[in-house]
Amino acid sequence: MVAEDSSTADLDLLVAYEPIVRFTDGELFFPASVEDYVAQCQLLEHVPSGRPKVLLDCGEVTLEGLAAAGARHTGAGQFLRFVSDPFGRTEQVIWSRRPGRPRFRAAGRLARVGVLSRVVDALMRTSLFFRGSVARGTEAAAESQYREQMRADHHPYYGRVVRGRGYVALQYWYFYVFNDWRSRAYGVNDHEADWEQVIVYLAEQPDGPPRPSWVVFSAHDETGDDLRRRWDDPDLSLIGDHPVVHAGLGSHSGAYLAGEYLTTFEAPAFHGVIRIFRRISRTLLPWTRDHEQVGVGIPYVDYARGDGLAVGPGQDREWIPVPVDDRTRWVFDYRGLWGNDTEDPFGGERAPAGPRYERSGTVRSSWGDPVGWSGLGKVPPNREAAVELVGVRLEELDADDEVLSSEIEHLQSRLRADVASGISITDTDERRLADRVSHRVELHDERRRLDARLSEPPPPAGPHDHLRHRRLPSAQPPPGRRRILAVWSAVSTPLILAFVAVAFLPHGSVTVIGSATFAVFAVFAIEAIARSNLVRFLLTLVLLGVLIAVGTTLAGLTVFFGWQTTVAVCFFGLAGLLLINNLRELSRD
Repeated sequence: MVAEDSSTADLDLLVAYEPIVRFTDGELFFPASVEDYVAQCQLLEHVPSGRPKVLLDCGEVTLEGLAAAGARHTGAGQFLRFVSDPFGRTEQVIWSRRPGRPRFRAAGRLARVGVLSRVVDALMRTSLFFRGSVARGTEAAAESQYREQMRADHHPYYGRVVRGRGYVALQYWYFYVFNDWRSRAYGVNDHEADWEQVIVYLAEQPDGPPRPSWVVFSAHDETGDDLRRRWDDPDLSLIGDHPVVHAGLGSHSGAYLAGEYLTTFEAPAFHGVIRIFRRISRTLLPWTRDHEQVGVGIPYVDYARGDGLAVGPGQDREWIPVPVDDRTRWVFDYRGLWGNDTEDPFGGERAPAGPRYERSGTVRSSWGDPVGWSGLGKVPPNREAAVELVGVRLEELDADDEVLSSEIEHLQSRLRADVASGISITDTDERRLADRVSHRVELHDERRRLDARLSEPPPPAGPHDHLRHRRLPSAQPPPGRRRILAVWSAVSTPLILAFVAVAFLPHGSVTVIGSATFAVFAVFAIEAIARSNLVRFLLTLVLLGVLIAVGTTLAGLTVFFGWQTTVAVCFFGLAGLLLINNLRELSRD
C-alpha cells in the first residue's frame, strides 16, 4: 500500500471525518504535541553493559535531532525519558491536594470478579516489586511537567491517508504524555507516552466519491475483525460524519459505547497459575463457567464514561491536524521508544514505540497494511467489486474443472486399460481417481452457490455478524448491592489466605485444619450469596461430596480387600448400570 502525498485533498478528507474523543471526568492527560514533548525529554540508548548512554540531554532534543539519531541507529534500543526525577512522598501529597486537581474515584473493581481472580490480582500486584515498573511518583511528576511546561490545551492529531484494495484509510494518531491507568484507576500498567489511533475507512465507489463504511478504535484485547465496526452499527455514535470515541481514563483505549468495561489480563508468567485457578473456579464457582471474561484472570476496569472533556469538531476543544506519512522523518527514522524503557519483561510498563514501529523495530501492521490489519482485506468495498470478484472466481472454477475433467478421463482410461490387460492396479491409483472426482464435485457445488449469489444476492449482513466478541460495558448492580460487594471483595481474599495459612501452621491438629477448610468454603458460600448463585454453589458441593464419598469407599475397599476386589466391584457396578439402561431401552420398544 502506498501513502499519498499530504495534499490539500487528503487534508480535507481527514478534517471531514475527524473523530470526536470524549474523556472520562478526572482524566489528567490529553492528546499532546510530540514537538512539545521531546523538548522536555532526554534521548538515551541502551549499551551492552552499564547504564544507558545519554545521547541528547533535556532541552537538546528536537524532532529533527530525534530523526537524525534514529537514522544513525537503525535498530531498537533508543528511548526517550520524560520524567528524570519522580516526586517524593511530600511532593505527591502537595500535588494530590492542589486546588482544582481533577478528581476520580475508581469504584468496585474487585467486586466485579470472582474470589480466585482477586487472588491472581494480588500476585500480579506483588510482581511489580520484582520487575521493571514505573516508579511511584512518576504520574504526579509527569502531570505537573505536562501542565506547567507544555501546551496542555493544544491538541493535534497526526493524520495519514492510505489508499489500496478499494479503500481509503484515514488514520488519526493521538499522542499522550503518560498512560496512568494503574496509578489512576488500578489498571494494568503505567508507562511514559501513549499512542492511540482511530481509522475511518472510506469504500471506493464506481460512480462517485468514496463513502464511509467502517471505523476502528484501538482497544484492549481486540484484533482483526473484532477491531472494526460498520458505519451503520447502532453501537457507534456519529455527529454528522464524525465518529465519537469514548477514551478510557488513563489507558486512553477507545470504546464505542460509554460505560465501564471489565477486562482481564493474563501475563505470560502467570499463564499456568491462571489456567489452574480457572479450572478450580469453574468447579467451585459454577457461575463463572458462562462468563470467560469474569472467570479467572487479572481483573481491570476501563473507565470510558465519556462524561469529561471532549475534543473534536464543535466540542470543548478543537483538533489541530498534522499530516504525516513515510516521508515524515521523525516517523520514519526513529524506531526507539517514546518514553522511559523500564525493561519490564511483561512489556506492560515499558513505553511504546511510535506510530510506524513496534518496540522490536519492525513496522506495525496497522501502519504497513491498515486494511488487512482490521480484517478488511477479505471484504469487498462495494457491490460492484463483489460481483466482479465472483465473476473472476467463476472463470477460475471453469478452468480448474476443465483440467480436472481431463485428468479424470485420463486416469479412468488408464485404469480400465490395466484391468483389461490383466495388470493389477494399486489402491493408490484408485484413491487418486476418487480424490479427483471428489474435488470436481466440490468445484461444481461451489459454482452452483456462486451462480445463486449472482442471480439472488444474499440478504445484507447484520452490523455485528462479523464480530466474534462484541465489547460492551459491564452491567452495574444497584448502588446498595455494589457497596456490599465492594466491601466483601476487599476482605474476602485476605480471609482465604489467612485461613490457608492457619492450615499450614506447624503442629496443626485435625480440628484446626478442618476448621480452616470449613472457613474457606464458608467464604465461597458467602461469595455465592453475594452474587445470587447460592443454589448452583450448593449443587456443586453436593456433587463434590458424592465424588469424595465414592472415592473414600473405593479407597476403603482397596485397603481391606485388595485392589483386585475393588476393580471387580467397579466392573460389577458398571455391568449393573448397563443392564438397567438396556432393559429400559427394551421396555420402550
